[in-house]
Amino acid sequence: MRRIAVLKTFFIILFVVLSADIFYLQIIRGRKFLEQSENNRIRLVPEEASRGVIFDRNGIVLVDNKLVFDIVAIPQEILSLKNKDEIFYKLAKFLKLDAEILSETFKHNFQGSFFPVMLLSDVSKETAFLIEQERLQLPGILVKTRAVRHYKYGPAAAHILGYVGKIREEEYAALKNEGYSINDLKGRGGLEEVFDEQLRGKNGGMQIEVDSAGNIKGVFGYKCPQSGANLYTNIDINLQGFIYELVKDKKSAVGVMDADSGEILALVSTPAFDPNILIDKKKYVEIAEIFKNKDAPLLNRSLKTYPPGSIFKIVTAYSGLAENIINTESTFECPGEYKIGNYAKHCWLKRGHGALTIKNAIATSCNVFFYKLGLKIGEQNLYRYASLFGFGRKTQIELPEEEAGIVPDAKWKKANFNEKWFAGDTLNFAIGQGYLLISPLQALKMAALIANIGEDVLPHIVAQNQPKANNKRILSVFAVEVIREGMHRVVSAGYGTGHRAYVESIETCGKTGTAQVIRQRSHAWFVGYTKLGGKRICFVVFLENGGHGGEQAAQLMRQIIVYLHGQKGNFT
Repeated sequence: MRRIAVLKTFFIILFVVLSADIFYLQIIRGRKFLEQSENNRIRLVPEEASRGVIFDRNGIVLVDNKLVFDIVAIPQEILSLKNKDEIFYKLAKFLKLDAEILSETFKHNFQGSFFPVMLLSDVSKETAFLIEQERLQLPGILVKTRAVRHYKYGPAAAHILGYVGKIREEEYAALKNEGYSINDLKGRGGLEEVFDEQLRGKNGGMQIEVDSAGNIKGVFGYKCPQSGANLYTNIDINLQGFIYELVKDKKSAVGVMDADSGEILALVSTPAFDPNILIDKKKYVEIAEIFKNKDAPLLNRSLKTYPPGSIFKIVTAYSGLAENIINTESTFECPGEYKIGNYAKHCWLKRGHGALTIKNAIATSCNVFFYKLGLKIGEQNLYRYASLFGFGRKTQIELPEEEAGIVPDAKWKKANFNEKWFAGDTLNFAIGQGYLLISPLQALKMAALIANIGEDVLPHIVAQNQPKANNKRILSVFAVEVIREGMHRVVSAGYGTGHRAYVESIETCGKTGTAQVIRQRSHAWFVGYTKLGGKRICFVVFLENGGHGGEQAAQLMRQIIVYLHGQKGNFT
């Protein structure tokens, strides 16, 4: 009897334990297991959305999607064959490849019997047609089309447009919550990166039911992929291409902008790269060369910062006029050098310029004039007016990796070097040397401020991104008019430093700059604007280690001005 009682107790305990376990599995964890079961039963076969097309201001396609041909295997059909190796042998014969390589590729890329397996990507049209013709001999082998990004103008607009690349594993953790899958493409650099969400569209695909062996049992539904939105830019690709050809063998940044609207008509950075190479995995040698190139073709020099040299004298001149330190009749004597303590700072013209007014000081770019003026203005006022012109902060253009630059003052120097500010720092600041750093794009905005008689403007590339008209005048009309006259003499007067940009009967105002660099050739700058019909078109030419601004930079600007006036109808 005792044994029966023990057995009864054991079975009661066992029953309680089993009941509790069933309750836990079915009631407490039941929903989770149901979800897991559904996930095991239902699969999504994705279908990529095509990216939006990018156009120039005249409706010319800059970036579109071209069809490429891939050779894929359908696992269900391949695995159902008695001798699947025979199919790979036949296919290899047509393609003049090793059958073992195809077999190994099939195994490596296999994800399930319902997923097509990539065997060869981006084959020639002739190869695709050959495989299609031999389909009866190649069961389970298909030619599949796929859209691939195509940059129609190659390197000419590479830094504006960017390129696309597969999501990196380290990025995926952050991007998967934004709807990206591990195999998606993502914009890299340029408009492709900034407007990636709009351009990429929404992927679609089929929901299918599979059994435990991975065989398709049915289709639940199909979601059509939505193509990405198109992008319309303010770029004139013909102007962009013309400038690129002028500077493609140099380290440079050249920008052209409608001063009234802020529309960027061209923004060239060289050396450049061909985005079509970066998206073609088969061109790994060329890709490696781009990344290893010591001249940094991936760098967008339009957005990087450099010492501005004498183009900054526009700001110094404005500061002196706005603070009533000088007027149009004020003169400073230039004997060829300026002594400060036991140290002498030289003018670029060793014999000196003599007595100069502000207009001729701008025209001749006299260093001594601006040394003397800069000391009277003082470091704090120079800092304040440089900031007013937009230096030291980003322009907010729709491109990644824009640099803000540096506008130094005593506080900045103390914080960064733990040193006090000296009079020599002010002298350097006044002529655009020392710690001051600006980008070619910021210089372009400065040119627009002068062209607009002090009205602010926001540079922008994308037409849909047109900022609301600001038209806020932030500079004194009188001071700007004086500077404009000085800049007119830079180009039109025989003694002007930018006379090489002169074109008869075309009104152009400019300012040259030669920025000294330690142990390297100087950087060359030229900024200014020209009237084109009813518009004012401003420009910047920057040549890294390009020598004097009044030489090659001015000559390049002349060619661009002639082109602009010859193609007037495209911009007005």
